[in-house]
Amino acid sequence: MRKWIIPKSVLNHIYEEHKDLVETLKIRSIMELREAIANILQNPDETHVDRFKNNVKYYLKRINNLWVNIILEDNTVKTAYLIGSKNY
Repeated sequence: MRKWIIPKSVLNHIYEEHKDLVETLKIRSIMELREAIANILQNPDETHVDRFKNNVKYYLKRINNLWVNIILEDNTVKTAYLIGSKNY
């Protein structure tokens, strides 16, 4: 199992600023958000490496017609948000 760093400040940012993601995943607390992110990182539907920065990775999980996109830099979660098929 890989180790990722999920900073509390990033969790707070996602929880407060990405309400659509929180609601879609039915998250009720920061701890639930941490668990959901860890689960997606362990079992993504797709992963991609940034073409310009090989230390940046994208972990994607499909939820109905949306995708959860988690961005890591040097194995540290930087953000997570929802994208639709038009964005993806």
